[in-house]
Amino acid sequence: MSSTPDNQCLLQTPYFKVVRENGYFIIKEAQAINGVVAVPTLADGRLMLVELKRRAIGGQSIEFPRGAIDAGESACDAAVRELLEETGRQASSVRQLGLLHSNTSLIASAVAVCQVQVTEQQSAATDGEVDHVLWVSRQELLAMIAAGRITDAHTLSAAMMLLAAESA
Repeated sequence: MSSTPDNQCLLQTPYFKVVRENGYFIIKEAQAINGVVAVPTLADGRLMLVELKRRAIGGQSIEFPRGAIDAGESACDAAVRELLEETGRQASSVRQLGLLHSNTSLIASAVAVCQVQVTEQQSAATDGEVDHVLWVSRQELLAMIAAGRITDAHTLSAAMMLLAAESA
């Protein structure tokens, strides 16, 4: 029987590597904070959700807009950019709510969550990723979560972070 070194890189791609450390498999990415979730908020308090096709689950998903943080870009700048690319909406202000780790047993990197103030009016063309935009109250958001209509972990975590920040 051959022995396997306890700390080794098992796979390396341009985007991530899979390592074995002390018996655990870990996905590591180049940036410790590599993604952002934008929580678009209107002045009247409604929130924007997007509906889009997610190939990994083979169907539609309702989520807050999100995406990668480019090298040298801040989380807040990435939230503004992703919102504009996906929905065509401009941000009037942005604040970081915190960080989330989507799978602490497997993925080393974190995702930033930013609340972005927007207007309802679309001002620019989009990248075509989003199929539909929904504007919901916090009560409607909670009802959608309770009904199982929102299952995306980033969106569920971001919603909780928003509600917690507002009640603190």
